[in-house]
Formats: sequence, C-alpha cells, structure tokens
Amino acid sequence: MNSHSANIKSDIDSFQGCVQKLSGGVQSASFLWRDAQYASLASGISAIALHSRDVLVSGDRLCDSINAFFAIAEEEY
Repeated sequence: MNSHSANIKSDIDSFQGCVQKLSGGVQSASFLWRDAQYASLASGISAIALHSRDVLVSGDRLCDSINAFFAIAEEEY
C-alpha cells in the first residue's frame, strides 16, 4: 500500500467510525425517546448508514486501483 491509498484508507476508516458512532448514539437514545420525531431521525440515520456502505466500498475499490496503478508504474520494460 502506498502513501496515497494509505491516506484514503485512513479517511475511510475515520468516516466509518463517525457513522458507527452516530448510529450508536441515535440507537442509545431510543431508550429515552419513543415518538414520531425519533422514528424520523432513526430512519434518516439508517439511510445515511446504508449510503455510507457505498462510500466505503467505493473507497476500497479506489485504494485497490491506486495500488494497481503504482504497481504498473513501477514496472520496468
């Protein structure tokens, strides 16, 4: 893994941690709130978590592409 993909991977991991923290915080609040506004909030957070999976998968694919690019660039002919 080169420095470019390592930086991206670090950002992806940080993003994933933030989404998990947000989801966990909203889920822990479910014990205190049981109303329509909470249901709307929980639904929105679920949608964010679902879409964040796409970001994580795309980020991993990007890192793989960067690594492949640099591997090809380092080949000698």
